[in-house]
Amino acid sequence: MRTSALRLSMVYAASFATALVALVFVIYLLTTRFINTEVDTVIERDARSLLEAYGQSGTRGITSELILRASTFNRINAVYLLADSEGFVIAGNLPAWPVMQGRDGRWVEFEIEMREGGLETGRPVRAMVLEPAPGLRLLVGTDLSDRRDLGRRFAFAAGIGTLLVTLLALGIGYGQNQRILARVEAVSRSCKEIVGGNLTRRLPLAGGDDEFDALAVEVNGLLARLARTTEILRTSLHSAAHDLRSPMHRMRLRMEQALGVVATVAERDTLEALLRDVDHMQRVLTALLQIAEAESGTVGARPEPVALDTMLGELGELYQPQAEEQGIALSVHCEVGGSVLGHRQLLAQAVANLLDNALKFTPPGGRVELQSRVVDGRQVISVADSGPGISSEERASAVEPFVRLSNVPPGDGSGLGLNLVAAVARLHGGNLRLEDNGPGLLALLDLPAVPA
Repeated sequence: MRTSALRLSMVYAASFATALVALVFVIYLLTTRFINTEVDTVIERDARSLLEAYGQSGTRGITSELILRASTFNRINAVYLLADSEGFVIAGNLPAWPVMQGRDGRWVEFEIEMREGGLETGRPVRAMVLEPAPGLRLLVGTDLSDRRDLGRRFAFAAGIGTLLVTLLALGIGYGQNQRILARVEAVSRSCKEIVGGNLTRRLPLAGGDDEFDALAVEVNGLLARLARTTEILRTSLHSAAHDLRSPMHRMRLRMEQALGVVATVAERDTLEALLRDVDHMQRVLTALLQIAEAESGTVGARPEPVALDTMLGELGELYQPQAEEQGIALSVHCEVGGSVLGHRQLLAQAVANLLDNALKFTPPGGRVELQSRVVDGRQVISVADSGPGISSEERASAVEPFVRLSNVPPGDGSGLGLNLVAAVARLHGGNLRLEDNGPGLLALLDLPAVPA
């Protein structure tokens, strides 16, 4: 996984390596300039002393001095040569006047191929060319092989050092990246538990009093407040539901008793309409409680594997008589062995709501198909009908609570059926999708599958 921390570590390592290379290069240039200056100073000093010898003793004096100095070449790496204008060698440790490859005023650079005096083939030399007198040429120089070798060693050491420092920076960055990833993974696991309904879960603290801990403390405070609010809401809703159920139950009993003593048809019709309204209120109240539990994740039972082929088969048998009575062909097709981790009662209620809607809006002679299959490692439960369907403009809002669609008569249903299905899907880490079945509606309940 490419993470921001890893990319940042790589950028830091690359920046550090670039800065180190630039620093080493500057040090190399300054060191080389200093060495060159020192070499030129030594050559100039050596040349002046030879000119002084020539001024004091003439050609014999400078020749004697050159022979003496040339004999110590192996110790000081000096190059000397005195020749006439024709190139005839008078004294020095070079066999012939060298071919000059470059000349900057009195300064020249060349390579010598000579084995006398300890010199090896192809060694670079920097020298000064002077004319002590007309017809005489004096060359005083220094072998630069040691300096070249020093530069190579310096470049090699700098490269190794840069590589080691870069690897060290990458190692430190990788370690920091793994540390951050571990913290992120711990936070992610906690968030998944919280989204799954465990509102008592809190983000872990590492105890380092760093930015992650400071953020976790703030989020934990927010979660604690959310948990209190949710608990108050859930308790209030359950209390209200309990307080409403008893009066509605008594109201229904009294209406049923009144049906036995009414004298007119009009009175009976009125009481039956009131009974239907009470039943509708009880269904709405039950749906609201189920939605609240699903959205808050406060379902009492722990999730467990639910065999979809068994559950959907039982639902198919339950709704088959109703479908036959309405003249609708109901078929059930389930892949054997498919299961999800969740709450069986809520999942069954969600699929039952989809079947209720499908049978309600499918005309006689139509068909309803209930299926389950595995798609990309997920369990997909589908309910397809051949009814009027839902227009593409209304599908997104159809899962909202108390939404009335254009093709639904006023007062028909509670407007909470699809909202409950969507809430149950979210509780189980899935989603509800509504698509065109051409004709009709295709409802897809997409849920994470239990690994085989």
